[in-house]
This record gives sequence, structure tokens and C-alpha cells, in this order.
Amino acid sequence: MPSRPRVLAIGAMLSAPTLLCASCDRAPNASSTPTAASAAPAAPPASSTPDVSAPALPPLGGDWLVRLRLEKFFDAVVAAPIGTTSPRPVLIGVHGSRDRPEWACGEFLGVTKGYPFILCPHGVPNHAEPLYGFTTAEDLKLEIDAGLKALRERFGPYVAEGPMIYGGFSRGAFLGVPIVADDPARFPVVVLGEGGQSSWTDDRASRFARGGGKRVLFVCSTPDCEMATPPALAILKRAGVEAKMITAGHIGHIVDDRVVTLIRGSWPWLVRDRTGPLGPW
Repeated sequence: MPSRPRVLAIGAMLSAPTLLCASCDRAPNASSTPTAASAAPAAPPASSTPDVSAPALPPLGGDWLVRLRLEKFFDAVVAAPIGTTSPRPVLIGVHGSRDRPEWACGEFLGVTKGYPFILCPHGVPNHAEPLYGFTTAEDLKLEIDAGLKALRERFGPYVAEGPMIYGGFSRGAFLGVPIVADDPARFPVVVLGEGGQSSWTDDRASRFARGGGKRVLFVCSTPDCEMATPPALAILKRAGVEAKMITAGHIGHIVDDRVVTLIRGSWPWLVRDRTGPLGPW
């Protein structure tokens, strides 16, 4: 069982007081959870880099953190690139067990500096406190699909067509591997934090590579993660997939400002070929 984590602000990284998640086993913070879109804080600025290949759109307005109503699922949470005048790509941010979607959105907001749409599935209750998790990869995939449908209905032409990035932490990483292996054309780039190593098999890695999978980034902050990652790296590299591990040291099963900064440092490697209609990440 990981030690009790912390929730840290990254105001030095962003222009808004975004809260980062701490781990899949953290205490709830009701003040960080908007009950409606209007309750979200002021938006961090979207990237100023335009996508010249896309038609001009009016600047996207509204709240930067919104909820999307989904049929058969709890509301998804979205961090939107407020101010953009061009279509932006999508990153799927999946939290761990005993966790919350707002925290996953906050983490990847810090990593990407608010450039893409960040869609964070909600999950189902798995604790007496208001904390959530995911049961199976099949259910998670259905929830992602429902969220993407609602995202496109809500934001229309602001959502770019084409491949997306899958980012998962702990349980979200473990369940994400079969999803991306089955649909690598949709998720060719993957970030797996503190989990997912044991989910990679030679068959999954081969299918991921054959279908267009490009690279996988493993993010560790515990000794167990560091020890579990080399076999997964070997499996992926045998299949022709670029893969590497980065580590924040032995700071616990958490995501804090140190982990966000670490991932941002490897972001150019992860997305170096993401150009054209998907824009520079």
C-alpha cells in the first residue's frame, strides 16, 4: 500500500491554480471538484502556436474545465483549450483506483500546457469516500467512446480528427494496454505511469506495432515500477516500438509536480512526429 500522498499546486507552471493528482490512493478534496462548468477557475492560456493547415475558427470561449453528460456512465471531465482558433487533438487521461477524473485532467494539463483537449473518464465508485476506479478494459473503452462522442457533440470543429494520445496512471495504465493494442491507429502514442508493464505481451506489442503504434513512455516513481519496466521495454522493442522509461526517483506511487515536470521533459520525444492537422503538441 503506498504512503498517503499529497495534492500539490503547480501555479509556477501554469497561469491558473491547477491541482495535481497525488495517487490512486489519496484523500478527496471536495474544493477541487467543480459541481458545474461555471464553478471552474479561470482558464490557463492555450498554446499560441496556430495550426495553419486548419480553417480559422472563432476563439473558443467558456470554462476551461467542464463536465460532459454521458449515457450509462458518470460525467466525463474535460480540460478544454480555451482561446484556440484551430482544431486541437485529444489526449485521454485515465486515473487509477481510488482516484478522480479532475486530478487526471490537472496532471496532463500541466504536462501539455493546455494545448490539447484532455478527456478524463470518470469511472465507478470503489470506496466509501467519493473516489473512483475502473473495472475492466472493456468497460473503460466503452466509457472512452461515449466521452469522445460527447466531446465532439459539445465542441464540434474545435476537436481535431485523427490519432490521439492515451495517458494512464496505475490502474488506468494497466487497463489501457489492451485498449491501445487493439486500436493502435487511434492511440499510436502512449504514456503509462506506475503501471501497465505486465499487460504487454509479445502478441499485444506486435499488434500495436503492425497497426501503427509508435512509442510508449513508462513513468516511474517507485522501485517496483523501475524493476517491472525493463521486460516490457524489451517486448516492445522486439516488436519495433520505440519505448523508454523515465523515473522521478523513489518518491512514492504518486503524481506530483516533480512527475509532471519529468514527463514534460520527455514530451518532445513522445510527440516529435505529431504535425500537420494534429498540430504541434
